[in-house]
Amino acid sequence: MSPVAITPSNGRANLMMASEDSSPGTPRPLTLTPSPPVSRSGSSFDLSLREDETELGLLLRTLDFAARKHTCQRRKDVDQTPYINHPIAVANFLASTGIQDVRVLQAAVLHDTVEDTHTTVEEIADAFGVDVARIVEECSDDQSLSGLERKAEQVRTAPYKSREAQQVKLADKLHNLESIRRSPPVGWGIRRIQAYFVWAKQVTDICGPSHPALAERLNALYETAYTRVNGVYFPCHPDACAPLTEAEKDRIDSRLRGLPAGEKVCPKPLFF
Repeated sequence: MSPVAITPSNGRANLMMASEDSSPGTPRPLTLTPSPPVSRSGSSFDLSLREDETELGLLLRTLDFAARKHTCQRRKDVDQTPYINHPIAVANFLASTGIQDVRVLQAAVLHDTVEDTHTTVEEIADAFGVDVARIVEECSDDQSLSGLERKAEQVRTAPYKSREAQQVKLADKLHNLESIRRSPPVGWGIRRIQAYFVWAKQVTDICGPSHPALAERLNALYETAYTRVNGVYFPCHPDACAPLTEAEKDRIDSRLRGLPAGEKVCPKPLFF
């Protein structure tokens, strides 16, 4: 199911990693229309609660749904962490920085299900309501596009996302960047790491006003994050990063020092 694609008036996104400009496409409307804004205390606030289900129960049901969808998936880091760790972390970033709207937390937990599993927007709408499905759809890339086109599309459409979708985007990028900083994906060199950070900052600079607390954490990351490739320390964002500090160097080295004797930094891939 394709997310919304809206072309801003200021033209093409200038991506460091793009080999050529991406031409603006015809805007594609969302398949689901969001409900009108409602107060959390209003009687019309519909969370698709089942009989006798609390908001906590609803959130746990959402986690269970996502865990089953991502069961056989792993992250690309050298630790090959279970994929479900990522959406849980995204929701935690939001909850720990003041987001209390359970619909946003649900969307954070589900934000990769349409894009990366055999899940439809309609399936999410049936299980958790139109508002949650709409946010998830906004956060889902159009898989008919190439990787570079999808990145350009994220920059191009970021200003037109709902506040809730922008908040999920911020938390999503923060966890991805923290993960890359700590343990770069297998096969990623410094140029690809830096290109990802440069692109991510373009997206998060646009979405930042939707949630200043996360925007502040992201800016701190861009200014401090280094990684180590083949024994050499590199700034993750070549333009925003300050000089390497001893504290940052120790953070990088601590992971290598913590490896058990004989364990390789890059284990063999796991297949399911």
